[in-house]
Amino acid sequence: MKIIVPIIPKAQMRARHGRTRGGFSVTFKAQAQREAEAHLIGLLERHRPDSPFLGAVNLGVRAYLPIPASWPKKKRKGAAGGQTRPTSKPDLDNLIKNIKDCLTALNFWQDDRQVVEYLPGTGKYYDDGNGPRWEIEIKNAQPEEATSDRANSQPTEMKGIES
Repeated sequence: MKIIVPIIPKAQMRARHGRTRGGFSVTFKAQAQREAEAHLIGLLERHRPDSPFLGAVNLGVRAYLPIPASWPKKKRKGAAGGQTRPTSKPDLDNLIKNIKDCLTALNFWQDDRQVVEYLPGTGKYYDDGNGPRWEIEIKNAQPEEATSDRANSQPTEMKGIES
């Protein structure tokens, strides 16, 4: 399953902490984070599968970020051509965390712990002329036959490395 979401990629923000009137500590998402997630979920909703992915899942995420307007033309051209990759905030972990949380909320899978591997090409890129966007790919980690064969097979003995 491949999805393109034409929106500026935003990272998951840090959780906020506060106290209730009773003195208990509470953790919550900032209003800006809740609004950004709601917008992204709204765009992803039409791509929701009829039933969630089961078992191990491979996830590919490409975040195409805007090129800074303050950069000179030569540097902007290099960024658009892929010679320069984003090394500033937001960091890749928090970008992926935001996508995984939204996909989990929409029941693309039962839980994001099912993601066992990131697909090649997962990363941060500058806008290549097609606009800032998310490109998301989700695949079953094993074909159906391999999954059922693996469930019925006996463990193989591991042999040590001889020196």
